[in-house]
Amino acid sequence: MKRIHQIRVDGRGPVGRWHRPQAFSLVELLVVIGIIAILAALLLPVLNRAKSQSAKAVDNSNLREVLTAIHIYTGDYHDLLTWPNWDYGSAMPDGSARPGWLYAPNLSDNGTNAFIAQAGLLWDILHGGKIFLCPADRPDQSYPSAHGGPPTQRDQQLSSYIMNGAVIGFRSGYHSNAPAVKISQMQPADCILFEGDDRFAFSFNDGSSWPSEGISLRHQNGGMIASADGSSSYVRQPGWESEVQYPGRNRLWCYPNATNGGDPVYGHVIFR
Repeated sequence: MKRIHQIRVDGRGPVGRWHRPQAFSLVELLVVIGIIAILAALLLPVLNRAKSQSAKAVDNSNLREVLTAIHIYTGDYHDLLTWPNWDYGSAMPDGSARPGWLYAPNLSDNGTNAFIAQAGLLWDILHGGKIFLCPADRPDQSYPSAHGGPPTQRDQQLSSYIMNGAVIGFRSGYHSNAPAVKISQMQPADCILFEGDDRFAFSFNDGSSWPSEGISLRHQNGGMIASADGSSSYVRQPGWESEVQYPGRNRLWCYPNATNGGDPVYGHVIFR
């Protein structure tokens, strides 16, 4: 309330009285609420795009640093790329715990404890941590089960990025622990790393995937990839799927020892 002064007609000074200000009517309140709702609807997509662009910029920097580390590694190891952790987070067919680009598996444990980041081949160069994670990723969130079971967390929570299994020829059915190819065998635009499809926990069962396992949709229906030449770029999901369906060699199906760039035995496996 506010005090309103009124002058006496007899000149003996002001006399005060209190007035209650007029309240908003229901119609006026509804109009204000409607305007706020409209402004929120207009601003929310803008804010979401800004957050996505910011996360993409961080991904771009992260992936370039990881690729730089991979190039440093190949320079020290006769041009050979890192093992991609194509291992389900467990022992290799020969029973060994083979270290890969992201981790070495702990054969005495399971779940998130089965992934030893400090034993990864790039740890000494990058020291792990946030450089392997997109800022928009929530690696400890729960995902719907693919088979109707209860929600589950992903096993491998170290990285938002996945290595393309093309660096070892995929090896369908986990039949081989062959070494990775030389980076000089890859084309400059060949995809080495990509943001895994974060809609499914199984996309992060280890450190590598088939291209047909999908790319993240978190950045306006697309995700980031890193290429053999050290560059990174953004790919929308429809474009990714178009390249997955392509029958010949391309930047996703890029195993250099197969004509179609896929698995030497089974070709392009469409993993769903």
